[in-house]
Amino acid sequence: MEREFRDIVKVLREAKRRKFIRDFALTGALALSALSEPRATRDIDILISLEKEKIKRLVEWLKYSKEYRLTKHHAGRPKDRIKDLIEVPAGSTWVDLIVASSEVEEEAISTGLSFSVFTGDKLKIVRPEYLIILKLLAGSEQDYLDSAHLWNESIDKRLVRKMAKELFLQGSLQKMTVIARKL
Repeated sequence: MEREFRDIVKVLREAKRRKFIRDFALTGALALSALSEPRATRDIDILISLEKEKIKRLVEWLKYSKEYRLTKHHAGRPKDRIKDLIEVPAGSTWVDLIVASSEVEEEAISTGLSFSVFTGDKLKIVRPEYLIILKLLAGSEQDYLDSAHLWNESIDKRLVRKMAKELFLQGSLQKMTVIARKL
């Protein structure tokens, strides 16, 4: 997965240089592993910021390369949390490019932390406070467990509580903190 990771980061940097995307940040299990508790995963999740009208252009550009010719765009329904997902098969794994569709997702990218992942090369990673919120929005049992591990780290809990209140996630936050106390 390390080679695939390096390759997709290189491709996304080129996409940013060409102005197909505004910015991107690592999220999901690999971000969790960098910030807190290492966790096995079979994919790479990257949150990307771009204008909705550029999605098709980005997908076509990715498909143009031999490596990513099987790239697919999945458009969500209005009620879905993830509105647009670009699935990029990459060697023995795949990359989920999650198109930011809310203010909190855009903030998660813009406030990302610079980290070294695999290569020693710096990459933007979603801050733990935002990763907690994104995981609470997703809401699976694994997401609650991942959030609980982050909650037990040295983070800005006041910011998490503020965002949870603004997004009506107080119940989810309460459920997660109960799990965190048991870890």
